[in-house]
Amino acid sequence: MTFTSNFSRLILALGIILFSSNILFSEVNASNNVDSYIFVPNRGSSDITVIDSRTDEIVRRIGVGSVPHQVVVSTELDKLAVTNSADDTISIIDLNTFSVVSTINLDQEPEHIAMNPSGDLIAVGNIAAGTISLVSLEIDKEIHRVSGLYEPHNMTFNSDGDHLFVGNLGANIVSVINVSSGKVIDEISVGEHKMIASSHSNENEYQGVINITSTPNGKVGFAAYGEGDIMAVIDMDSRQVIKNVELGDLPWRAFTSPSGAYMIVPNNGDQTVSIFSAKTFEEIARLPGGEDMTGVNIGWFDSLAYVISRGEDKVIVIDLTKMEKVGELLLAGSPETGVVTPDGLKLYIALSGSNEVAVIDVEKMKIIKRIGEVGEEPWGVHMVGAINYCH
Repeated sequence: MTFTSNFSRLILALGIILFSSNILFSEVNASNNVDSYIFVPNRGSSDITVIDSRTDEIVRRIGVGSVPHQVVVSTELDKLAVTNSADDTISIIDLNTFSVVSTINLDQEPEHIAMNPSGDLIAVGNIAAGTISLVSLEIDKEIHRVSGLYEPHNMTFNSDGDHLFVGNLGANIVSVINVSSGKVIDEISVGEHKMIASSHSNENEYQGVINITSTPNGKVGFAAYGEGDIMAVIDMDSRQVIKNVELGDLPWRAFTSPSGAYMIVPNNGDQTVSIFSAKTFEEIARLPGGEDMTGVNIGWFDSLAYVISRGEDKVIVIDLTKMEKVGELLLAGSPETGVVTPDGLKLYIALSGSNEVAVIDVEKMKIIKRIGEVGEEPWGVHMVGAINYCH
């Protein structure tokens, strides 16, 4: 055997070792890229699609339970949690390997999730059961199941993470849960009187409180009551209503700007959009909207708001410096919810009807890409470091 052939074999062997090491390293350190990933739950194909926002290419699809609804990510524990609303479970995914490491049984129809500030505990609303599950992500176990809710929808932790504020779709009530005891300790009525869906003439269409949206510092919350056309401004430390504000017809929920300067509320009944100052608690403007508005995303230095109209397959663009509508973008196939990257430059919107994710240049107000074949019925998008919403 010649020296040349021995040297060639040595180089080949070293190459194989380095190649194998790179594969192992990339799998073990997949979570290093988590800040750049877009996570998309696909209700029809029962999986989560991972998109790299740097390239807008699909990185991975992860199989989970049936009809995944919403995801949250704990960067502290390198875990992703997703609710499987048809299975009554949540799946816990290890972001180092993109594999499901635990499946936890919960109550009926778990949908929305909120994560505490320390990233080690999540709250899950079991909407059909009227309960909240508090789940430890450190031990992947349900530690409390809280009853006494009315179709619990979106939830918000206070700044310390010791209290959870729950919007009840079936009532005009914000429920407050003590996290350590797992008990409801307070009910804050939005409006003068407590009302629940069972006393309403159109119970199936009743829209109570979708969510309490807090300012970024977690001190003040805004809770819109759809049936009453009002929004309560709530001190989240004292749990007292500071002010009740009249809105348009059938307000959906408040959406905050990244800086916390504005609260934007789509009024689906009269197809208008109310813009409020989060400082003065006054309505600044009421502008034209669209049908079935599901979300609002704000970018480009808090200057442009994109209002998603699922009923008209479009987004309405509002200039927050001029307080006027400045454009519309037509979208294909039932836009659901969106997320703006933390730098405020790109907006991603799940399109459930066409199985795509639309990518929009926020400043230029232009669709720059449609990412196809993300899965069946993509229901939303989530990104670490961004303000994430779900219907």
